[in-house]
This record gives sequence, structure tokens and C-alpha cells, in this order.
Amino acid sequence: MNTEKSRLKRHSLSFAFSHLLVRFKIVSLPSFSQVFEYGCKRNLAVISMSVKIHVKKECRFEGCTFITGFHSVIGEAGYIAVRHIIKNLDPERIGIIETKLLPPFVWFKGGGLALPFELFKYENFVMLFPRVLPHADEHKEFAFTIAEWVVKEKFSKAILIGGLDSRFRQGSEAFRIVATRAGYPEALKLGAPFLDEELGVFGPLALMLAYFELSDFPAITILPFAERGRPDPRAAAVAIDVLKEKYGLPVETESLIQDAKEIEAEIEKILKQQERELGGGEEGMYI
Repeated sequence: MNTEKSRLKRHSLSFAFSHLLVRFKIVSLPSFSQVFEYGCKRNLAVISMSVKIHVKKECRFEGCTFITGFHSVIGEAGYIAVRHIIKNLDPERIGIIETKLLPPFVWFKGGGLALPFELFKYENFVMLFPRVLPHADEHKEFAFTIAEWVVKEKFSKAILIGGLDSRFRQGSEAFRIVATRAGYPEALKLGAPFLDEELGVFGPLALMLAYFELSDFPAITILPFAERGRPDPRAAAVAIDVLKEKYGLPVETESLIQDAKEIEAEIEKILKQQERELGGGEEGMYI
């Protein structure tokens, strides 16, 4: 009985998601084979059977900078940073990511629905905003599909945002860096220490970095020192300031610190909803 209920729930969610795509005029409702063909002609990137990237057909990404960060137990720095960038810049929503095990959540924002995984564009910056974590069974495919899309669309680089446990801070340093071999020269320009060899990166960010490394693509991860076990807006502000100073992303961080309580309450609500619906998640040591 529980299996049947679960199947019906996924079917209903998939049906609703399809109609949202139609509502936002991102895609019509053809068969899967037609969808794949449509994707090739209309810039609807259908790369895997489980993860589909729907983007507006007029969008071009060559030379753009890709930015993202996820929920994590180390200060929620990546999620908070991307959330603040989206809120501050009010960029255009250009795409939606559909997964086979799509988390069953939507939110009403700005006169329409906000979905779990959305793509936004502001000038030459493209942000992936994952409001929740992908299902644990889809972490690898989700991360690899996004990274493959970034490489194929000829982005110039990827900048990922995570968090590093503040217990590893030495002196007054604010953040550390992880980079692919192709991104190493760019990372040196940031003037911050690299992550210690004995420490590791965990979760979707690690998987994206792995794909970028395999693809010889320049990717950098900014790891601000953050408090473990609670949202840390100050850590997110450190990452945003790097993006502002080094890459010209015009985002202020004063309001981020002021909104700390609101952010903490929002994240707690989202995580409780996801834990209740999906039965909890994974925890990493560093990211």
C-alpha cells in the first residue's frame, strides 16, 4: 500500500511539474522522444534520463560564469550566499531543473511558483539556486548533469560556494579554496590559502568538482569559515564579497547580516519539511 501511495505521489508531482513548464512557456507537452528532439533544437538540455535542464530557447551561455551552493551542516554558507544573490539582484529566471525524484515542494513567490531547482541569469552570471537538496539517490546524476551542461554550453568557469568548519581556521584567514587543475591559475589570484590536503569536500559540490576535473574545466570552490550546525550569514557574506571584489558581482552584504534571524527561521522550516517528507539527509564533515 505504501509503495502504491508513493508511486501515485510521484506521478501526481510529475504531472503538476509538466503543467508548470507549460504555464511558464518553457516547454510544451510532447512525448519523451519529442522532448529530446525539442531540446536539441530549442536549447532545452535533456542530458540524462533522470535529470532534465529546461532553459529558455533564446539563452546563450558561452563565456558566462556559473555560480551555485547547496544546503550543508557547515553554516549553510552556500545556500545562504546564492539565496542572497538572487534576492539582491532580482535576476531573470531562465530555467528549471526537473528530476525523477523531484522533492515535493513549491513556494509562492513574486506572483508565481518557485520550484526546487531554478536557474537565474544576471548579465554574464548564471546562478543555480537549489532551494532544497536533491534526493540522496540522485546526488551524483544531478551534480554530473549540471556540470556536463556547464561544460557543453561553454561557460568560462564555475564558482562553487561551500563552508569550512571554523575550528580549522588559522589566524585571521577568512576562507580557503579548492580548485580543479584547470582552475588553479585563476584560484591563485584570489590570494587565499588552499584547503589542507587531509581535509575533504563532500556532497553535490564534490561531485561537481569531480566532473569538472575530469573535463579539464576551470572550477573554483570558495570555502568561508563557518559555524557548524547553524546558519552563518557572515560566512556567506565572505563568499559574496569575494565574488564582488574579484569578479564584479554587484551584491551588497549589509542586509544579509541584518536578516540573519529571518534566514535562520526560513532554513529551519525548509529543512524540517524536507526531513519530514524525505526521511532525513546526509551530513558531511567539511562541506
